[in-house]
Amino acid sequence: MRRSFCHRWEAESPMDGILNIHKQSGMTSHDVVQAVRRILKEKRIGHTGTLDPMATGVLVLCVGKATRIAQYLEAGEKEYQAVMRLGQTTDTLDAEGRVLETRTYAPPDRAQVLKALEGFTGAIMQQPPAYSALKVAGVPSYKLARQGKAEPLKPRSVTISSIELQAFDDPLLSLAVRCSKGVYIRTLCADLGEVLLAGAHLTKLVRTRSGRFTIDHAVTLDRLAALVAAGTLDQTLVSMDEALADMPSVALNELEAGRILHGNSVPWLGDASITGSLMLRIHDPSGRLLALGKQVRGDIRPELVFS
Repeated sequence: MRRSFCHRWEAESPMDGILNIHKQSGMTSHDVVQAVRRILKEKRIGHTGTLDPMATGVLVLCVGKATRIAQYLEAGEKEYQAVMRLGQTTDTLDAEGRVLETRTYAPPDRAQVLKALEGFTGAIMQQPPAYSALKVAGVPSYKLARQGKAEPLKPRSVTISSIELQAFDDPLLSLAVRCSKGVYIRTLCADLGEVLLAGAHLTKLVRTRSGRFTIDHAVTLDRLAALVAAGTLDQTLVSMDEALADMPSVALNELEAGRILHGNSVPWLGDASITGSLMLRIHDPSGRLLALGKQVRGDIRPELVFS
């Protein structure tokens, strides 16, 4: 007798899901991952977008099987609160770096700052800082920079949806930034400083949102450890399905679900407005998340099967 697709289903364990960690200053993103591995006693943990040691705020971690969806979570829009200082440039573009230059400048007025910000809104080309984790011939750029061997990194296309000037008390500017993945707020501040003819560097950075995850619901490492000790990790661990809830959902019957689990396509009978560029969550009749896929020429084609 043919086995039902349900028997081939690899169920999620209580440790599979996403954590919204409130990173503290002074820790690298890798430090946080290592700490959470110790707390959960789980090796399969990865983050979905690096935060510099100085920065605080939302660091989204994928646990267990959820590490397979990290790329989809990392692609989400980000929001930051940043403070920059005019009149000084540093080698790392932030307050932890070595001061390269202290400038005398004519303090801009609010109107000049707002006009300068307009030039950084929308799709722009941005050069990543030398002190970044981007690799050059397999070596992180920051390691080359520390050795005095850094080469200029190629500018990349990024999108800054909005920049709001929240406060300006020369020499400090406070900004709220909403942007795509890949934006370096350090570079934004340094470039803005050049436009204002003053030079600048980042002095404080808080990531307040990454995709669906906000700082209001982020937990510290101490809070996470307390939840684990109390056996209530489920209070903060988000399921893969919930984490991907921005993706449209499609429910299949048992026969279709069996085909998807084997990596096969099934006919698309859903909303015609959903194009092939949108990723879909694919569910079985009981509502379990089976796979992620796309609508391709009238079919649902799985790209990632959770089995």
